[in-house]
Amino acid sequence: MAPNEEAAQAAEPAAPKSGGNKLIPILLVFNVLMMGAVLFAVLRKPAVHAPASVESVAASERAESPTATPGAPGAQKPGPILKLENFIIQLRGVDQDRYVRLSFDIEVSADADREVVQARLPQIRDSVISFLSDRTLDELRGSEGIERTKMSLMKRMDEIIPGRRVRALYITDFIIQ
Repeated sequence: MAPNEEAAQAAEPAAPKSGGNKLIPILLVFNVLMMGAVLFAVLRKPAVHAPASVESVAASERAESPTATPGAPGAQKPGPILKLENFIIQLRGVDQDRYVRLSFDIEVSADADREVVQARLPQIRDSVISFLSDRTLDELRGSEGIERTKMSLMKRMDEIIPGRRVRALYITDFIIQ
């Protein structure tokens, strides 16, 4: 019966080694550490500075300009105004067609600047249309969206007409449909 006992022992599977059980906890600890490192890297990103508000930009311009501040005795008088009316632009959108109707006034420093701006009206209209057609409804919504739009349009006008000839931009009609 000795040969049968040896055959029975050979038929039984060998017991697994106990060292393989340590692999799973090691992998779990490693994964937790890696997830923690990724989370730390994502949350530790440097804070992105918000764009300058209209008030801070206006305050810095007043500080840089040699003229008096608005509202103070001897403040600047309003300059000549040019009207730009009836911009109807399709906004960028995925789900629906949205349109914006916009009219605004441009305040310039002097009558000579008014003539320079009038000579550049086609470039200004083109710049306004191309800027707004690349905007979405959410980017234009609310007072902050309108202020950002005004500041961006002012920058574009300064690029078209250098020398700070455009003093201010006043939106007179703004309808989103």
